[in-house]
Parts: sequence; structure tokens; C-alpha cells
Amino acid sequence: MLVVPRTAVTSFSLREQLGPIRFQFRDGSGGGRVLTLDNPRLLPISDFPRRARDELGVDLVETVGFHFTGLDDPEIPRFEKALVDADVGLVDMALDMGDLLDPDEERRAGDIAVLKEWIARFAAMGSSFVRVNPGSPLSPWEAGEPPAHLAAALVELGEFARAEGTRLLVENHGGPSGNPGWLHALLDEVGSEHCGLLLDLGNLEPLLSALMKVASDPPESGTLDLAASLSALDLSPLYAGLESLAPRAELVSVKTNWVAADGTVGAVDLDRAMAILVSHGYDGVLSIEYEGFGGDPWAKTRRVVDVAREAYIAAQAQ
Repeated sequence: MLVVPRTAVTSFSLREQLGPIRFQFRDGSGGGRVLTLDNPRLLPISDFPRRARDELGVDLVETVGFHFTGLDDPEIPRFEKALVDADVGLVDMALDMGDLLDPDEERRAGDIAVLKEWIARFAAMGSSFVRVNPGSPLSPWEAGEPPAHLAAALVELGEFARAEGTRLLVENHGGPSGNPGWLHALLDEVGSEHCGLLLDLGNLEPLLSALMKVASDPPESGTLDLAASLSALDLSPLYAGLESLAPRAELVSVKTNWVAADGTVGAVDLDRAMAILVSHGYDGVLSIEYEGFGGDPWAKTRRVVDVAREAYIAAQAQ
């Protein structure tokens, strides 16, 4: 029997309409850096759950911390109410603050304290998962093997998340976490009782480095240039990474980077990626993350929703 996968959409897919984004991170020397995307605020994020249900055909959404100015942002209770009013579930809250790879104990303790506050708030909202980064994704520490202090931080956060009624995940999200072997070693050290994996289909080499370059210097308009630059990549190592990590996946981020005029979706071949997931028995939520630039992000995100569902169903029939 073929099963239609449960599908969510992350608010990051609609980031070009949700207002400015200010992402703070640290580099390998502990210095602070800021990445700002000056997107117009065409709608508040509290409108997202209803529109995701009505226009994208999903009953689950995912959101990210940097869409809110802080835990005192009045949009947070509005977003919470909007979920209830639209009868839409929150599958994941992605948190990008702090750097758990930082060897400085005082800075790391401060990051853990902040993350616990965000975890508690969105666990109370009913989020099934909360995702943190195993290090700084844009300017990574030279980590070598996963250090003991990172594993200890994830154990602490995982126990806290469980006590709050949610589940901690890490993601292959830049830095050393883009290496499947490193990520396996980290998750083995932390233990599955404390932390699981959010598998991002696009955050593996060689695509990851290309995406990080685009993120630091995004194109002003048009997705065709982006498609042309990424289409030249040999993604064989990426699919090998998906084969390696798929057995651990508890949530999957279906990252896509463009939707062409003919409806073609890239850079990851979703037919191939879904075949990998199905072959490893993945039957969890597919969270759509459209990262293209320009055009109507609602229409393009809906196209990705449809293609991902069709590819997953077709993979079951193989």
C-alpha cells in the first residue's frame, strides 16, 4: 500500500516576505559576526500557519528562531494562537543561536542557558522537535573529532528537552556536521536517548560549500543564475552521505534551491533522494525548505511540496 507522506513547510521557505533576518554567530577565534538579510515584511509570521494550510496544503509547519526578535517578541504568542486557530501542528523549532563547539566554558554555558529558554517556550507550544546546531554553521571551529564538551552540552540539552516534553535534534548544518562520519561519531557519543538527527537533503558536500557562498553573498534577483552555478556540481558524494545518514533520520528537511520555469526542482534530485529515504524505511515528516530567490515563494514552495510527495510515493512503488 502506497502511503502519502506527512508534509510540513518551514517558514524559512517564505523568508523573502517575512521581514529582515539577523543571524549572529561566532568564528573560530570566538569573535562575533553578523549576517543580515534585509527582506521586506509583507506579512507577519503569525499569518504563516493559516496560509501554509490554505495555500500549501499542509497541516504541519516548522519555524526558525531568527524570525522572532527575542523571547519577548509579541509575535510569539500570536504565532502560538495562529497554530491553534488554523489547527496546524508545529513539528520543529530550529534554533541557530550560540555555538556548542566553542571551547570557552563560560561562553558555552551562556549559550546553553539561552537555548534552554527557547526550548522551554516552544516545547510549551507543542513543538514535536527542537533543533540546535552542533557548532557554528557559517564559520566553524576547527573541531577535529567531536569534542567531549559538545557531546556533554547535547546530553544536557537533550535531557532538558525531554523533561519539557519535546525531542532534541541536531542537523547536518555546516561546519564539521557536513561530514557524515563526524556526525555519526557525535550522535554515537551523545546517545540516541538524548538526541536524534534532522537530516537536511542539501547540507552535504559539495553542495554545502556552494550554498554557504550564496548565503554570504545572495543574488539580487532571479534563480536561473543560481541554478546554472549549482547544476554543474557532481553531487555523487551528497547522495552517498544521504545513504549513510538516512537510517538515523527522525525528521527530514527537503531543501531545494530553485524551481525552474518548467517546474523542475533542484539542486538535489528528489526522485533519487526519496528513493534513498524509502529504502531505509523512513516514514517520518518531510519538511519542505525552499531556498530559491525571486518570484513567488508561495507558488514555488507549493511546487516543491507536490514534487516531494510524488517522488516519495513513486519510490514506494519501485
